[in-house]
Amino acid sequence: MTYDLYWVSVLGYIVITLIILIRERKYTHHAEKAGRVFMPLVCLSLVFYVVDFFWGMCLVDAIRSDAVYFVLSALLHVLAVVTTLSWLCYVLRYMNCPRRCRYVIQFVSAAQLLSELAFVIANFFSPVMFRIVDGEYVRCKYALVTSFNVYSVFAVVLLGTLFAMMRKGICANGYTRYWAVLFSSLIPLLLGIMQVEYFASPFFSMGFMLSVLILYVFVVTAAREKLYQSKTKFLQNMSHEIRTSLNMVYGFAQLLGMPEGSWTDEEREKYNSYINDNYRMLDLLLNDLIEYTQTNRKTFDVSYEPVDVAKICDSTLQSLQFAQSKSKQVHLQNELPDGFTINSDARRIQQILTHLLFYAVQFASSDELLLSAKLNAGALELAVVDPNNSMSGMKELPVYVKDTLNDTDVDDLGVRIELCRRMACLLGGCIYIDTQSKDGVRIVLQIQNIL
Repeated sequence: MTYDLYWVSVLGYIVITLIILIRERKYTHHAEKAGRVFMPLVCLSLVFYVVDFFWGMCLVDAIRSDAVYFVLSALLHVLAVVTTLSWLCYVLRYMNCPRRCRYVIQFVSAAQLLSELAFVIANFFSPVMFRIVDGEYVRCKYALVTSFNVYSVFAVVLLGTLFAMMRKGICANGYTRYWAVLFSSLIPLLLGIMQVEYFASPFFSMGFMLSVLILYVFVVTAAREKLYQSKTKFLQNMSHEIRTSLNMVYGFAQLLGMPEGSWTDEEREKYNSYINDNYRMLDLLLNDLIEYTQTNRKTFDVSYEPVDVAKICDSTLQSLQFAQSKSKQVHLQNELPDGFTINSDARRIQQILTHLLFYAVQFASSDELLLSAKLNAGALELAVVDPNNSMSGMKELPVYVKDTLNDTDVDDLGVRIELCRRMACLLGGCIYIDTQSKDGVRIVLQIQNIL
């Protein structure tokens, strides 16, 4: 590449980086991790390309000042290392590198940056890296220090990625992630070899731009697309709860609309209570959906108040009868003292029980299930019981990772179970399967510290 094309090429990199930066600005105020973490890398890349552009102008004598040429050369050496280390930090975070390994790599990288700064500062007093002679850039004894600091980073990431790929296996899930990092480190490394030989050509800038573009396409854009898909999936998986509550409200509203005398005052009051409870449940679900789809929150609100546990269990079963299979019958087995209450969130408890009942109905082959409520060693246990042991082959609930709600590969049932786990944790409890009980297989919601 001739000197005359140097500044033209780098100007093109500046334009591409500006387009990415302008596009990503609208995501900086959102909770989208991929875009927010990517922004510092893009900003540093833009600064590097601007300095590289003016350095190219000095190279072709468009700017004729040895002092400016010298300062720009010093900045270019430092920024080459800084942008590379910024790229490294982003890749380590993207690859979920173990914390201990990440700290070691970052410590070594910090040492490289300090050594680069030391050489550049020393170069102001004695030309050890470069000097400017009559408007020309001349390399000195330690000119390749910057190349070593930069390309050793790409080499380490390349070798680490290859090792991880061989260890994980060709057919492992998430293999695209490794290919993205592999090529984003290989391309700058190959072009960097040419940069060492032809220092007055923008091969490093070209390689780094291609690396950033690869990460942008395969990491940021792909992560955002996956996030949008997960929000849609989350909405679809929550819709059955909304439908259940709507059916409940509609069904009892129809009952209340029957002619006068069809129901006693006590029954009407009970139906009104069911309608009110399900309206509050609908309000809770819609708030969850709005908050999650707009801000991608990973938690749920909990409001504590006195809760009549038996009433919640009865309301849950009444709601279920409008949505469950007609071949399944679920009965309440209440072993709690009369008027027993706890300080918790009634709507969250009902939400968890609804999920667990749907889970049990799908797995159980028996026609009859029980919803048991009792105290055990100072803890409240609400359990869906299969007295006929038709779920005996199920040893434990599916185990999912912390990002289950954002994983488009997890099935509908998996999302619902993960919702139950998170809500139970917020209530100070847990969910587990008890296969050793004499009563049969039990899917248990246990809430501690209720007294």
